[in-house]
Amino acid sequence: MKILQEIFVPQESVNDQTLTVVGLNFATGDFVNKDDVLIELETSKAIITLEASSGGYIVYHCKIDDEVLLNALIIQIADSKPEKDISVEKIPELPQTTSAGLIPETKSQSHKEYDTQFSQKAIAILKKNNLPKTLFKHYDFVNEEVILKYLNLDYRKVNTIESPVKPVVSPAKMQPQLRSQEFLSKVSLEKLSSAKRREIEYLSAVQSGGLVSTLYIDIDTTGILDSVSGQFTYFKNSILPLVVYETSRLLFKYPLLNAFYDNGQIGKYLNINIGLAVDIDDGLKVIKLPNTVAQNILEIEETIFQLSNKYLDKKLGVSDLTDITFTITDLSVTGIHFFTPLVNKDNSAILGISKINEKLNQCILSISFDHRVTSGKYVSSFLSELKSRIESFAISKKSTAKTAAVFECYKCLKNIADDYNDIGFIKVQTKNGEEKLICDTCLSTF
Repeated sequence: MKILQEIFVPQESVNDQTLTVVGLNFATGDFVNKDDVLIELETSKAIITLEASSGGYIVYHCKIDDEVLLNALIIQIADSKPEKDISVEKIPELPQTTSAGLIPETKSQSHKEYDTQFSQKAIAILKKNNLPKTLFKHYDFVNEEVILKYLNLDYRKVNTIESPVKPVVSPAKMQPQLRSQEFLSKVSLEKLSSAKRREIEYLSAVQSGGLVSTLYIDIDTTGILDSVSGQFTYFKNSILPLVVYETSRLLFKYPLLNAFYDNGQIGKYLNINIGLAVDIDDGLKVIKLPNTVAQNILEIEETIFQLSNKYLDKKLGVSDLTDITFTITDLSVTGIHFFTPLVNKDNSAILGISKINEKLNQCILSISFDHRVTSGKYVSSFLSELKSRIESFAISKKSTAKTAAVFECYKCLKNIADDYNDIGFIKVQTKNGEEKLICDTCLSTF
């Protein structure tokens, strides 16, 4: 059998060490044509597909729900049909041990039975260290990362095939909690989806290893919606575009909120890429709003709308979901008046927007931050300045005589009567050669 093509797990994001197999379009032994889509892989951000570069008989080295490592061989195309499936070794079900006073764990009828499966690298590590596979029988899939974590080793720094390692953790630590027959009869056990497992991994990255705090501030929304509702097309009852606009510019002044912690060092991003957390009907995703620093508020509103539609149509690409430096999550449409957001992996902060309380004319902004990167005083200064900027959009007493506030600053769209600095507007020339007016607040961010 001659191998015509080998396909390895690609690196689509610097954050991912593994990808999840979510779709296999053929079975081992099937004939495939050039350009056929062979497999679907889920990254931390999106679903990617891999295609055949030549026709032939396919051999899969993975299965649905496998967590496959970067650069691992997952598919081969051969010139003849393979004699057998040579993908992933299955482990037979073994009798479970008992514990004094407890009935051995059994599966209820509503709990689907899963066989433990091991990657080839995981099997090599087991053999090198004389570890029994039964230590991991309660896992659905075991790769080298799982075993090396059990050995208290960093899988990214270990040559797993050539260098044997020694167990330093008692096997007893791996034993799951045993459940009684009565307990199992009253529950329905359901396996976590790949997307949910990855969400847990990314949201746990900062919370488990960092020192996360949350600060809150109230925004006086009196007159703000009256000021912008006539200009907005899609977000007439929301301050989201205003928050994105002002946050983009403030992050230049507060770079520690546009950063991340990594092994005793602080990484400050050179670019500002605002991410918007969205969770409608396709799981939680953080969508990148590109180039918000160069956009005015109406352009930001249009960007949010277009990307939200791509999310709903399941057409988001990897570029729409990567390289996010600061995250905003908006729960205002859900009726939530107060909440604590969770900092995402490779971020140092996340800003939450709550529902506008129409009786109090108030909206609570919350920002969770990583104390390893910044401090409460630093974040409180950011929040105070953000509050002042957002409240400056309210129609002032000076403009109440007008039928409507006519926005004149080409960036933030505020009317000159509502410029809270009382400095006036400055005439500038854009890169396209157009003459525009810009307020002092927007000009100071460039």
